[in-house]
Amino acid sequence: MKINTDCRYYLGNRPCGFHKEDGRLCKNCLDFQKIERSILIIKLDALGDVLRTTSILPPLTGKYPNSEIVWITRKNALELLENNPYVWRKYAVEENYLEFILNEQFDVGINLDSDPLSATILSIAKCKEKLGFISNRAGQMVPSNKEAEYWYLMGLNDRLKKENRKTYQEIIYDICNLKSAVRKPQIFLNEEHKSFGREFYKIKNLANFKKIIGINTGGGKRWELKKWTLENYIQLVKLLKEMDRKNGIILFGGPGEMDFNQKIKEAVGPLIVDAGCDNSILRFSALIDLADVFFTPDSLGMHIGIALDKTTIALVGPTSPWELDVFDNGEIICSDRCDCIACYQPKCDKKINCMNTIIPGRIFKAIERHL
Repeated sequence: MKINTDCRYYLGNRPCGFHKEDGRLCKNCLDFQKIERSILIIKLDALGDVLRTTSILPPLTGKYPNSEIVWITRKNALELLENNPYVWRKYAVEENYLEFILNEQFDVGINLDSDPLSATILSIAKCKEKLGFISNRAGQMVPSNKEAEYWYLMGLNDRLKKENRKTYQEIIYDICNLKSAVRKPQIFLNEEHKSFGREFYKIKNLANFKKIIGINTGGGKRWELKKWTLENYIQLVKLLKEMDRKNGIILFGGPGEMDFNQKIKEAVGPLIVDAGCDNSILRFSALIDLADVFFTPDSLGMHIGIALDKTTIALVGPTSPWELDVFDNGEIICSDRCDCIACYQPKCDKKINCMNTIIPGRIFKAIERHL
């Protein structure tokens, strides 16, 4: 009996979905898709970076047709790759992934992280071509192809980092030798997530509002000044409601913003609808999908908004505003009073800084423009 072990739908230890559906065999199967290439992607940190790296998937499959993409990430990022038709297998570094990687031969291996673990994984993986970063025999991270040198040098030189005007996507497209137009990140909601969003829309009576504005307070833990001030969020909510009470405001945040968001709710009361701070990533995404305009710091929420084609207004502090791209649907806002933009300092002791110099009125006008 003929078995197509090189078919995309071959499972090895159980029948494929087509056989379970109608009993067909491999011989003369019209749905046979031959895997001609195998591509390994290593992208571990952080959640937002994992999501924005998915922008390489459409052009990769165009450059390498009939390929199988295997993605290694961290366990907390696996949900970002759920339902993604470009990714056929995904592994978490916290689980058994190494056995699979050491056993397989890949045509292309891509690592876009300049950290030792990611670089070492690509070093030991058997790939005909390696793009991005590897570890040498001394355990030091180095570029594996000349196109990765630009990103490598920016990581070592603050001046080059501040001078850069290429977006992150443009840089990783260069590293991967992708010549097509840059695509936005890829995220896919299934029916369960969409149903969750519809139920929230119904329970919160969001149909009564003319437009819905999403406000996200989450900015992660790595950079203190990724987050705007409590007073500014409160004032922004009040300005938006003074503009038009027929517009609804949904307040978003993650587990780390629970206390922060509670203070906002106490200050503005019924002026907002609370999305909660304990949603899964894809449920969080389904609620973002309800917004007409989404205001957020540089964060996972920002990349989700962009991936969902939401008009996204991104607030940027210590990270580089020039590396971000809202794909002509929104705008990126940074301080116009500080010369230390893109400092990448985890903490800041300046009284006048990149966050407190961005006033609510400026964000209000940006939201008003895009509404």
